[in-house]
Amino acid sequence: MPQMTVEVKKNPEPEATDPRFMTSLARGLEVLGAFDGHGALNTAQISRLCGLSRSAVARCLFTLERLGYVGAQGGAYSLTPAVLPLARAFALGDPLAKSAQVVVDALRDRLGESSSLAMFDPRHAYQNVVYVCRAEAARIISVPLLTGSALPSYCTSNGRVLLATLPPDALGAYLAHAPFPARTTKTLTSASALDAEIAQVRAQGWASTDSELEPGLRSIAVPIPGARQPAALNLATQSAHRSPAWLMDIALPELQAAAAHLARTVFQ
Repeated sequence: MPQMTVEVKKNPEPEATDPRFMTSLARGLEVLGAFDGHGALNTAQISRLCGLSRSAVARCLFTLERLGYVGAQGGAYSLTPAVLPLARAFALGDPLAKSAQVVVDALRDRLGESSSLAMFDPRHAYQNVVYVCRAEAARIISVPLLTGSALPSYCTSNGRVLLATLPPDALGAYLAHAPFPARTTKTLTSASALDAEIAQVRAQGWASTDSELEPGLRSIAVPIPGARQPAALNLATQSAHRSPAWLMDIALPELQAAAAHLARTVFQ
């Protein structure tokens, strides 16, 4: 499989009619977001990733460096530890994220496979899911997956569970981006195939994928009932290690029980 890369990002739609919208702040956040998946970037690289002019990127970087959020060395910029309290504030402030880490840890320890809790990345209109909590048994994918990692919605079990929660108009708008990139020979890429698969996920209450994101990667996911924003809990493994029957007979009941536990403890 080709190495995963961050998508080229477009700068936000201008909100010229709304005086509350701060274009300069939006650009600064876009620049911060460009570092996702990258250790260090220069001005030209950030400009390409964000779709902003080099002069606009340079002003954002100057400000972010003065504030301590990025550091410069040899013409390249990288994030500093100053960004970590922002992520910590979410992890401690969101009730589900605060409670779910011990649950995914327990699933990993009990079943010996990697587990995660994911939500939609709100920056990209349902295109990606982001790991809110993560417990990894061993690396099962070509790139490391940690809390904060993002993956495409259309070819992941977590993503399909979340897509199944969307109202018809929102799902239709999402599917209008088809065809989606084929990451393996098994990836569903057409709008009709994905629509049918998501309808099945909605009806049965869980989603599974087999070698759609990467060859040999199997995963299964369930929704968190009653979550204020859609959330999904999953387990992932290698096809050489676990069979589809194991996912259905062992992993699925464990995930359903864990999701029900989170719903009871967090939302009731």
